[in-house]
Amino acid sequence: MKYKWHPSKSQKREFAQNMQDPQFANDYYKRKEQKAENRRSQSKFDYDSAGGNYVPTKEQANQAYNFLISKELTSEQIEACNMVFSAYSSNEKCNHDFIHIVNELIREK
Repeated sequence: MKYKWHPSKSQKREFAQNMQDPQFANDYYKRKEQKAENRRSQSKFDYDSAGGNYVPTKEQANQAYNFLISKELTSEQIEACNMVFSAYSSNEKCNHDFIHIVNELIREK
């Protein structure tokens, strides 16, 4: 197991005192953001699609259509069914939250 460095109590106390100075705190957060930007720029991870936009499956689209016709739904569920059905029929991606709502309706059935 690798050793991981942790600050001592006196180092933590010193850092907390330094963070009371607005200039030090501002510089610290700028360095932190710069470091994060640098990591993101070199990363191969697709941040735009993170969290998930997916093309729904045929079964999900069919079930969403059936729910719209036959079931009493809340406005959120109606919106989710509409989005899943239209995304599938136009072969476009929709947010995974809508797909989750339709999957919950399928499980309830």
